[in-house]
Amino acid sequence: MKRMRHALPPQPFLLLMLLLMLALLLPLSPPALAADDYPTNKGELIGPHKRLGTDAGGFTLKGNTDTTPHCAGKNSVLSVIARTSEKTIVRFVSAKAPGSAFEACAALDKHVTENAAYEIKNADFDTLALKDTGVAFGALIVPFKFRMGDDKKISSSTTIAPYIGVRWYRLQGFGVEFMPVVSAGLALVPVTDQTTRNTETKAAFSLATGITLSSRTNTDFSAGLLVGKDFLSKSDRQADPSVNKLWISIWLGVSR
Repeated sequence: MKRMRHALPPQPFLLLMLLLMLALLLPLSPPALAADDYPTNKGELIGPHKRLGTDAGGFTLKGNTDTTPHCAGKNSVLSVIARTSEKTIVRFVSAKAPGSAFEACAALDKHVTENAAYEIKNADFDTLALKDTGVAFGALIVPFKFRMGDDKKISSSTTIAPYIGVRWYRLQGFGVEFMPVVSAGLALVPVTDQTTRNTETKAAFSLATGITLSSRTNTDFSAGLLVGKDFLSKSDRQADPSVNKLWISIWLGVSR
């Protein structure tokens, strides 16, 4: 009589399930929200680049006697440089010609140009279909790390670091934003002496790269995946070789 053999799930699958369970259980702070000590341009109107989702009109040259409205095509990129009680002042970083179906622009034949300043009424600007694009910066918090290597150690090592990322506008219409990021900052790393088994928390320089997911409608939500490495002194690495390994951090949570 033959014995039945049960196929075991592959090790990467088990690891992923373990990390996801830990991520759901741990109270996390969202990486998209900067710590109080770090500046951020997330959520700012003035400065960050914004991409038009449709053809748009109503832009007039600032400081020009010609008040004829100019038009911008879909995927044009603009930056808000000022906003008054009545008008929003923008500068186009990338200007696209509107489609022929946009009759108002086709009739006027007045298209926006790059690097010129334009004014648009606030009521008209607020109805534009805009998506964030370009560079973002802020701070993120890594609550725990899974260290690669033979021992596959999970530690509560924390990293608080400024990041710089590139906004990916493709999914913003669904209310979420994926952003590839690179971060560098201070990490607090538990170092366990292999001889005495005593654990001390040491400061380290930490580098990481990965992707974050944030909600455009609920800033309390955050998720992400980072891969990084902590850099400690030679004596700390000798005492606990695991701290010299690459680490992975996955989180999914809501901060209140």
